[in-house]
Amino acid sequence: AQFTAIATIEAGMSGEQADSLARTVIEQGGYWENFGHGLGHGIGLSAHEAPRLGRGSEDVLAEGMVFTIEPGVYINGWGGVRIEDVVVLEQGRVKVLSKARKVD
Repeated sequence: AQFTAIATIEAGMSGEQADSLARTVIEQGGYWENFGHGLGHGIGLSAHEAPRLGRGSEDVLAEGMVFTIEPGVYINGWGGVRIEDVVVLEQGRVKVLSKARKVD
């Protein structure tokens, strides 16, 4: 879900459109009901600010915006996972700023 969002989010999308990219992958994996929050949020002068990437968000993603991409799946009685990357919209596409290496 996170890889898909990073690869496909573009400037001009709404926060809801961006969220739906990851939400579709999670739904296809059978975990729709376990993704109860939004995909991410803006980072700037505060840790949580616009744009909001989630259901119902009309915030438009614009060039130069810095935000998180952090889909998570939580299973009651078991646990969950949520990996957060900080990204910037540069030349209309997502550029990952986080330096942690990921394994497929």
